[in-house]
Amino acid sequence: MKNKSTKKEKTIRKLSEAAQVNKLLKKKAKELGLTVTGSSKNYSMGDHVKINVLKGSDNAFKLLKEYSYKFEYGKFDGMNDIYEITNNRYDIPQTKYLFIQDERANQILEYYDENIFRTEKKWMWFDNELRCYEWIKQIKDEFKDNWQKGLMDIMEGKIEKYKVLTA
Repeated sequence: MKNKSTKKEKTIRKLSEAAQVNKLLKKKAKELGLTVTGSSKNYSMGDHVKINVLKGSDNAFKLLKEYSYKFEYGKFDGMNDIYEITNNRYDIPQTKYLFIQDERANQILEYYDENIFRTEKKWMWFDNELRCYEWIKQIKDEFKDNWQKGLMDIMEGKIEKYKVLTA
């Protein structure tokens, strides 16, 4: 008679390489003091990992980007419409495409106005109307390492030379 177990045996599923990269980058981000979200996706002929940085310092963001380079095994060459494998390693998991996106400014802006990107706005610096990304760059250039605090002060109306107006 066969020995039948009443308990279901757990099956251990191995993570895809992209999922492993996602997990490693999220762990590193946490060590650096960053708040991130991440996802990985596998599809025919490739995969990708996307990490969104929501909070943290500029230096920590830079260190995460530098650390992440080893996890992408190549680059797409748009001129020749080919993917070139330039960084293939067998000692670590890698992904075909890796995106580390800086969402820190967007998080701050959406905290103060959840519809900020759903309605047309005028991004003003003194009397000059700028595009949103130009406006944020101007703030980063002026406030340097304290740009996040500066952006919060602007959104609270404490600094008059920068304004967000409804168009």
